[in-house]
Amino acid sequence: MGMVSGNRGGGEGVLVLLSGLPGSGKTTLARQLTERLGAVHVESDAVRRQLFPEPAYTPEEHAAVFARAEALAADALAEGQTVVVDATNLTRRDRRRFVRLGERAGGLVRVRVTAPEAVVRERLRRPREGFSQADEAVYERMLPRAEALDGPNVVVDTRFETGPSVELIARLVERLR
Repeated sequence: MGMVSGNRGGGEGVLVLLSGLPGSGKTTLARQLTERLGAVHVESDAVRRQLFPEPAYTPEEHAAVFARAEALAADALAEGQTVVVDATNLTRRDRRRFVRLGERAGGLVRVRVTAPEAVVRERLRRPREGFSQADEAVYERMLPRAEALDGPNVVVDTRFETGPSVELIARLVERLR
């Protein structure tokens, strides 16, 4: 099916699934996509802070955060909205729940967000705006868990200008609406 999955173009919701390590640029890209598409931004870091004001990044927290993010995405898709899921989604198990949601809604675009390790580490050392509290220690814990994406996906290297990638993803989403 190419870089998109779907079987119609009837104004229904489309799920844009971002995947990448902490510091890769997911949230920056998600904000650009949300603005460009008029989409709902489901940000796992915001969900985590809402559920766990002082997160410890434990497996139990992770499960609760992803379950809540899935519910938020499902609600928005049920209303026919386009949703950008901004979460690490490093394992097939994590991605599977969102892939199913997108396929049930009728449209899915998978996006792998990446940057060179040196760039990521520099980003994680700097103070950042937003909800993420991930640092190099969190990055180190998550790095070995990252599994390759199944199926076709758009790869966005955020060390470069992301505007062209945002436009490509927007065109793919518009084909599915």
